[in-house]
Amino acid sequence: MHKRIRALVIMDIIESLFGTIWIGAITLSFVKEVLGKGEAWWGYINSAYYFGSIVGGIIVYRMSSMVKGRLLLFMFAGSIGYAVLTGFYGLVTNLYLALVLLIMMGPAYQLRDVAQETIYQNTCSNGMLPKVIAAKSTLVQAVFILSIAFVGTVADLFGVRFVYLFSSFILLMTALTGMTALMYNKHSIEIGKTPAERREGI
Repeated sequence: MHKRIRALVIMDIIESLFGTIWIGAITLSFVKEVLGKGEAWWGYINSAYYFGSIVGGIIVYRMSSMVKGRLLLFMFAGSIGYAVLTGFYGLVTNLYLALVLLIMMGPAYQLRDVAQETIYQNTCSNGMLPKVIAAKSTLVQAVFILSIAFVGTVADLFGVRFVYLFSSFILLMTALTGMTALMYNKHSIEIGKTPAERREGI
């Protein structure tokens, strides 16, 4: 019922729907069909993706005080950056540029995820937060299961490159519409919080 939480959950669900573009079967197909390489480069691609995650986590940790005061701004920047980089990755043919783009994705989606989780925490009381996170995780995991079949079908019908380009477009539209909804409901009442808790920012 909470408009701000609903907007966040819808964003998470759509992002999860297209998160399967990074599962092994899809990335291996991309490496073979688009980049023209074999399993060794599939390993490099996976390594670059997770290395980017580590780098992104370190960067966001160092920027935590800055992020805390501008959650919507940094969440928007991370979402847009991740969507745009995904699109460029779908267009790339140079192997080393592909690795660079994957590493650059790390800070973008870490920034997005940390900002999103912090908004959940700031919006919910301590008693309500576990219920909200559990409900969100259940929905996201259910969609993730379905998305494996969906993304695989799209790749078979239109090619693996199209999967990344289409995902980039949907993620970009999700970020823009989600941020519009969040800004519109920026001052909505926090779930389960007393007036005193809201004043104290608990």
